[in-house]
Amino acid sequence: MAKVLLVDDVELFLELEQSYFEGTGHETLKATSGALALELLDKEQPDIMLLDLYMPEMNGAEVCSQVRSNADWQHLPVIMVTSAGKEEEIRRCLEAGCDDYVTKPVNRKELLEKINRLLGEVKYRTEPRLPVSFTASLTVNGQQEKCQVLDLSSTGAFIQTENLIEVGTSLLLSMELPTCGALEIAARVRRIEVGQPAGIGVYFVRPPACIGEYVSSLPTESPKEKEVQEELEDLPLDTLREEVLQLRRFQSNADDELQRMNRRVIELEQENREFAEKLVHVEDVNNNLANLYIASSRLHSVLQRSQVSEIIKEIIINFIGAEKFAILLQKEGGEQYEYEGGEGFEGEVFPKVKTGEGRIGKVAAEGESYFAEGSVCEGSDDPLNPLVAIPLNIHGKTTGVLAVYRLFIQKEEFESIDYQLFSMLAEHAATALFSASLYEVSERKRETYKGFMDLLLQQ
Repeated sequence: MAKVLLVDDVELFLELEQSYFEGTGHETLKATSGALALELLDKEQPDIMLLDLYMPEMNGAEVCSQVRSNADWQHLPVIMVTSAGKEEEIRRCLEAGCDDYVTKPVNRKELLEKINRLLGEVKYRTEPRLPVSFTASLTVNGQQEKCQVLDLSSTGAFIQTENLIEVGTSLLLSMELPTCGALEIAARVRRIEVGQPAGIGVYFVRPPACIGEYVSSLPTESPKEKEVQEELEDLPLDTLREEVLQLRRFQSNADDELQRMNRRVIELEQENREFAEKLVHVEDVNNNLANLYIASSRLHSVLQRSQVSEIIKEIIINFIGAEKFAILLQKEGGEQYEYEGGEGFEGEVFPKVKTGEGRIGKVAAEGESYFAEGSVCEGSDDPLNPLVAIPLNIHGKTTGVLAVYRLFIQKEEFESIDYQLFSMLAEHAATALFSASLYEVSERKRETYKGFMDLLLQQ
């Protein structure tokens, strides 16, 4: 089994990632900074690195670049962890030399599949690769050249090219397919073939589904016409006529059966799609619930208000995928909610919100969540009109509101899983903040009592 080095500046996510490897047989090591990760390479000799892109002082791209510049570690498999998976992030990761990437919240199954592939534990190709022949172009380090794609699968291709690019090199493959139109796909070189034809085998990083659809539509090999013609020429004429009549009768029956089978295939495909969608949904729910359980355990293990707030922020950014959000808390004895913390409002003065005022105030007054209907792609820059407003309720009383204005991953509309995840997070956040507040009150009382006792003892 492999030794996996996990690198993230947030302890919460190191614990979460470490939990993914329980029961796999892999050994995990943790580093809380890029500098520490580089120190551990020679000391611990890991087999693969899971590296967070956004870290202070030395980010993941800088760490990966240093790894690739070291002769001892230039072939170490590196998977980058990003917050959103945006196009510019993906290119930044690949340019730095990483082999693949995953987005937060990390899907355990997807992560383990990528790790096993990069470690070479997948001994056979799981996707069929069919022969094709069309011209494409590939771009490496800003240099573009023509190439010929000779076989294709939904996950990779074999490309005939004059320049045999080094294994592990990132490239951009530009091609056009009937089901996809013009495509630009990020890929990495997996192998080199020096025979005839010479070329490179590449695997795609996050290929679009339409490639698989195109491959599925390709015809499989059929008997050669010349061989069939030679067999027919050897048969007598009467025999051929009888064979033709039998074939016609067979063809008529076969056509009827084929139509019936085609109808059934369409029905089964629809059933399979529906079942697959349910499986994906269940898997996403289970993955998010597992992530939230581990994160909430960490959240409830601290009592310092500042630590609680920071953990809540990390969960909202990385589990909910919120790029811009605000946490508003009710001031003691008042009817106003004030900005406690968030992301994306640096340098701005967040307005105070009265109970019942606007969208946030209405959520605070009624204690019911608000989710924007329809497209949420563009987000909102109006502090009083978020896409999502969730009350932070304790004992039936609203003590705060979580307001989300923009998501990293653009989606057309909110889904049922979003409602569930937002609501559960709000419950955990409300409980943790309430506990931290009680702790602060008890600590102040303890300090006051201690001060009185010290005065009494001095007399």
